Amino acid sequence: MERQEQPVVPVERLAGVTRERFLSDIYPRRKPVVLKGMELGACTTKWTVDYLSQAEGSKEVKIHVSAVPQMDFLSKNFVYRTLPFDVFVRRAAEVNHKEYFLSEDEKYYLRSVGEDVRKDVADIRKQFPTLAEDVQIPEYFEKEQFFSSVFRISSAGLQLWTHYDVMDNFLIQVTGKKRVALYSPRDAPYLYLSGTKSEVLDVDNPDLEKYPLFVKAKRYQCFLEAGDVLFIPGTGASSCVVRCSVTMNTQDLVTQRERISAIQGSSTSGLKDP
Repeated sequence: MERQEQPVVPVERLAGVTRERFLSDIYPRRKPVVLKGMELGACTTKWTVDYLSQAEGSKEVKIHVSAVPQMDFLSKNFVYRTLPFDVFVRRAAEVNHKEYFLSEDEKYYLRSVGEDVRKDVADIRKQFPTLAEDVQIPEYFEKEQFFSSVFRISSAGLQLWTHYDVMDNFLIQVTGKKRVALYSPRDAPYLYLSGTKSEVLDVDNPDLEKYPLFVKAKRYQCFLEAGDVLFIPGTGASSCVVRCSVTMNTQDLVTQRERISAIQGSSTSGLKDP
């Protein structure tokens, strides 16, 4: 029996989008779009491994550590550990580690959080003030609509669990490359959701005996390069609130290889039907 293939639709890419055009034309569509040629500040040129390590020093950060590239939030196939930020950055830039928690080739992922994770939102200006000075967040909304700025660093080749976000997102790819796969809320019945996460971890080679309906979901996909900004519409009523994720892949800073860090983001990302 021939294996069914999931339909894949490339995410639209646009350059030179003004604030006015975004608000009047792009935002009302409620579809993802890759924005090219944005002015993002000095981060795209300054953020090397050495610079990051020196800029924020030895402050302790809580990170995810996984022995496998595909992290699964539902089965918790990772552990939480704490490292000095400069040590973490250098480990995330390595392929094999002399010092490690689980295995020589373990993967690392940092997602910044507020000081009190139950009360405070992530804000790069508070958690990483020196680095925040290098970032210019696109001003497509009023300042009072801005909700949070999540700073992320991952090892090369790391894939996050498929999930969805309630709020709108601007995903800024500071450096390195990233593949992003998204799905429409219309396809939620095919995504085997458990809360905000999908049980389908490997979207490229899903277990169709266990998840037979997944092949019916239409995938929207893009490959982000350094300097790209992906607008991901949220699923909630507060759709004008912005969460800005600053992401980077330190591995590409060191080796300059064409390695892709795949993040499966916003599995029900507020898309309208075509």
